[in-house]
Amino acid sequence: MLEVFIKSSGFVFIILLGFILKKVGFFKKEDGLFFSKVVMNITLPAALIANSSGMEINLITISIILIGLCCGFFNIFLAKYINRKQSPITRALSMINCSGYNIGNFAIPFASSFFDATGMIYMCMFDIGNAFMGLGGTYALARNEVDGRGRLDIKNLCSVLVRSIPFDVYLLLFILSLFNLTLPTPVTTIASMIGGANSFLAMLMIGIILEIKITRSQAKAVIKILGVRYIGNILLSIIVFFILPLPLLAKQMVTLILFCPISTVSAVYSKMIDNDDPAPALANSISILVSIATMTALLLVFVS
Repeated sequence: MLEVFIKSSGFVFIILLGFILKKVGFFKKEDGLFFSKVVMNITLPAALIANSSGMEINLITISIILIGLCCGFFNIFLAKYINRKQSPITRALSMINCSGYNIGNFAIPFASSFFDATGMIYMCMFDIGNAFMGLGGTYALARNEVDGRGRLDIKNLCSVLVRSIPFDVYLLLFILSLFNLTLPTPVTTIASMIGGANSFLAMLMIGIILEIKITRSQAKAVIKILGVRYIGNILLSIIVFFILPLPLLAKQMVTLILFCPISTVSAVYSKMIDNDDPAPALANSISILVSIATMTALLLVFVS
């Protein structure tokens, strides 16, 4: 338990370090974009490759991909139902920000210090399902709420996915596992060296982009977004942990993901719906703080 607390405190310290260094002028907020590119295109793919040994495609891993997809759909339609009497823009923003999980930049770096490669593989499988909605599907459904013209363009969605290096790595590892193939040891060794920096850079990046500036009028919208999101994810976590026939480690990984922050892509799609509403960006930042607390509490239970 002490080890969990120390490591979790270390992640909080790195996030605070990034935030403080930005406030004193050592970093600019725009530097967060640079670190995001490094994490998404270099250190995260390397960390995935380093943890790929022992990856098997079986009924469990395929089930977790489907769970990732279904969780996105569940929260989208829960947000739509709860906000059914609100304006189309409010419904759309809620749909975008109540679904989608920041797995690559938060959940994997956060959990990798506590669980073995199998746990990371389960997270990667969930992220494959999460990516299909988070990288375009959710926005299409939300856009449809606003103007009735949004459609899930499969061709465009596939194009976005192919341009995502982490997704390409997921796909490569998935295909290799189907044929019981593994990457050469030198490749995984070098990937491990690069991927070792992923946790630090990801947490530092989060600290740099973190912004907590909220007025009383904005607080109500943020609370509603986060309230709906966590209600949905609490229900999903109960189903996953107590009903679905998965191994304990798989249940733990999925539960941790359900309480990780809102996907950073959600803020981008929210701007495309309503460029003037600051609530989605605020909800994203606050979800990071909430997730640090909830995921640390879950780790104390899971690891002890």
